[in-house]
Amino acid sequence: MVNQWIETAHDRGASDIHFEPLDKDDRLRVRMRVDGELRGVETVNDGRKVIARLKVMAGLDVNERGVPLDGRIKFSASGGGRGGLDLRLSTTPCMGGEKAVLRLIDSSRLGMSLEDLGYTKRMLDLYRPHTLAPYGLLLHVGPTGSGKTTSLYAVLTSLNRTEINIQTVEDPVEYDVAGITQTQVSHDLGLTFPRVLRALLRQDPNVILVGEIRDPETAEIALEASMTGHLVLSTLHANEAVGALIRLLDMGMTPYSIAYALRCVVAQRFARRLCEQCRKKVTPPEALARLIGPGRAIYTGEGCKACQRTGFSGRIPLYEYMPMSDALKKAAYGETTPDALQAVAARSGMITMFEDGLEKASAGLTSIEEVLRLTKGLRTSPRSTAHRRPTTSATASSSGAAPRPSGTGSAPAARPAPPRQTGPQARPTSQSDVIPGVRPAPARPGAPRPPRPPGVR
Repeated sequence: MVNQWIETAHDRGASDIHFEPLDKDDRLRVRMRVDGELRGVETVNDGRKVIARLKVMAGLDVNERGVPLDGRIKFSASGGGRGGLDLRLSTTPCMGGEKAVLRLIDSSRLGMSLEDLGYTKRMLDLYRPHTLAPYGLLLHVGPTGSGKTTSLYAVLTSLNRTEINIQTVEDPVEYDVAGITQTQVSHDLGLTFPRVLRALLRQDPNVILVGEIRDPETAEIALEASMTGHLVLSTLHANEAVGALIRLLDMGMTPYSIAYALRCVVAQRFARRLCEQCRKKVTPPEALARLIGPGRAIYTGEGCKACQRTGFSGRIPLYEYMPMSDALKKAAYGETTPDALQAVAARSGMITMFEDGLEKASAGLTSIEEVLRLTKGLRTSPRSTAHRRPTTSATASSSGAAPRPSGTGSAPAARPAPPRQTGPQARPTSQSDVIPGVRPAPARPGAPRPPRPPGVR
């Protein structure tokens, strides 16, 4: 019965199987997450036997029921051409018994390139140069199961050559790759992220993958490694790209180390892919057309037998790209807010998740409703995107030149500089004059004070 559920989940393209006790009568509910949504399968009796069977397959102690357990299963699927499956088991004690979740690791995605994973040409042209840099930190953020590790392994696969020493520290190791030295964290043996990472730095690596930055110590070592001639790839749990800066600052990392080490941040989430059998082109309503722009095509799924009447089949990732521009580095030094950082990033070459989703919705890969659902509540939501300022260069911002309006062929004349103020209302130019919402950083102890303008005591 367990084998049949695993094979059914594999055939349906499920990412997880949930086994949940319903009551003390040993009934068990089985659900599968397909295209990001949980779907009921069936309810069975003898739930404890099912959980025990899963533990045996993962090599876990069946008598250990009071603590969470994690294991790994190599499953050989029946039927021609399907090969083996890599499963991760997690059990947790709960009311009524134990809950177990099986995660299906799709090893077929290992050999995929960034193009295969849904990166658009525009984003690749901006992101790929960072992956070829000799040093620096590249961060991928997003919720659990959003494909962060898969994206980073696509980068590692492209760099996997004889002349490059690649080493990883992960918990757990999701993909086994020939030519890459991979180390799995084991808290029972004292192999923590910081300890293994320090050991890797003594083995002459060119590229290091840190599975996840979870604590300040790991963050500090990763930043130091990226500043001493290593390209470091890692993941972080944040809802959006600008959230990575907030998380690092909250961990106690200095603005200097973040500004010097971090090259870019990529946020990602999965959207449901439209079924190719029943999708059709439709005319957007007037209100939606004003939001996405006139003349833009959108598609919808009518629902058919192939997609089980849902209109969707499979998933496609949506990405958000935020480069660590000079303006954003300056903003990191100030006592600022997430909204202020987002405003700076939006003017510094950022590609928002809504923009990436809109491009894929126009190509018929997903629906505009799905894009709006995933970006709702983000600082890069359509409402924020529609009101953001056009991109300006650092020179234009500092010189006071007016930004170029979108859609014009030539730049307008420079805005005249305001008259110099004297007297009690005069104040020196500071970082807050250049970057809205950013307060000037306090002066270092012992640093000389700037001269006061005339008339100011």
